[in-house]
Amino acid sequence: MPLTTQTLNHKALMRMAIVMAFIQFTNALEYMAFTPVFAFMADEFSVPLSFSGYVSGMYTLGAVISGIAAFYCIGRFNKKQFLLKNMVLLAALTVLSTLTTHFATLLVLRFCAGLVGGTTMGVGMSILINHAPANLRGKILATVIASFSLVSIVGMPAILFLCTHYGWHKALWLISALCLISLPLIVFFLPNDKIPSGVKAKLAINAQTLLFASFTALVQFSSMLIVPILTPLMAQYMGAQPGLLPLLFLSGGIAGYLSTKITGVLTLRFSSLTLATASTLLFVASLLIPAMGYDNTFLFITLFLGASYSRLVSASAVAVQYPEDQQRASFSSLQTAIMYLLTTLAFFLSSLLLPDQEITTQNLNGLLMVSAVAASGFPVMVIILQKKLAKRTIQPDHITTD
Repeated sequence: MPLTTQTLNHKALMRMAIVMAFIQFTNALEYMAFTPVFAFMADEFSVPLSFSGYVSGMYTLGAVISGIAAFYCIGRFNKKQFLLKNMVLLAALTVLSTLTTHFATLLVLRFCAGLVGGTTMGVGMSILINHAPANLRGKILATVIASFSLVSIVGMPAILFLCTHYGWHKALWLISALCLISLPLIVFFLPNDKIPSGVKAKLAINAQTLLFASFTALVQFSSMLIVPILTPLMAQYMGAQPGLLPLLFLSGGIAGYLSTKITGVLTLRFSSLTLATASTLLFVASLLIPAMGYDNTFLFITLFLGASYSRLVSASAVAVQYPEDQQRASFSSLQTAIMYLLTTLAFFLSSLLLPDQEITTQNLNGLLMVSAVAASGFPVMVIILQKKLAKRTIQPDHITTD
């Protein structure tokens, strides 16, 4: 199959990775910030705080729909131009959210933001990965994934500071400004990613494609079961003082960032199975801390988030091997849609397993057990997927499963 891109030198690749990390940071912050920011918005929209679930749900719904749609048609578009338009739209939609006090209008805007956000990273990552040699893709992925940790370390505190001292409007204006700052970075540092005429970029949607596309979401499912209860788990069940919570999350964010970068480097030296096994053992160890009644919250949050990000990098390094370069944007968009979908299901399941207002030992142990069992399948899935990659045959116009 002819190549659509050529690999770049290491410095150029790292510049591209940093740009994509900034775009990912902005995209993730725009999505994640609305939950805490809505606490400052609710009064102006004359709705209760509990309606924040609708705001998040509309975004997720839009992201799932756009991700699935992009799987079928993204190959027709110029990826760089598509990314530029997405960031402009995201900036505009975020600003428009500050110009209305009608809750129904806000929901429509969040749905539209989800449509944009659901395709942004898939398209951006396809440009980046297609220009990276196979041996550096794990390190490149880790650089971009590290931006999630930076959202917790830098982004969210900055947004909450603006909300507290200057109002929620200015917090959202900052996010819009970050979207606009990304535009010249895209223009000057990201190469064009055009598909030559005659090359078919369609990726067949079959059981194997769905398996690889859902891999990172399945790996993260166990973490997402715990994420919604992190604050009450540490404050109510493990006895952390409320004043320590910001420091706890900051330490967890730093641990996640360092773990992401370290795992990216280790992908050059160790097998995916080794990294998957080690990160899973650390993850299960973090769950044992509350399960056994220990109250060391710092150890818990650093192990939990560090292992979670390490697992994500390891899983991404395996999944990235599946699509051909011409099919990567479609594949990444489908990945994003499935990630949003399974994250939503994990949040619902977490609520079902903890129905009481207070966390009880019995309910918590049940949730921790489900999370540990779900996590333990990661090394097994790595073995299965690597065997499929080894057996895979490449046809001129599509990937077959046999």
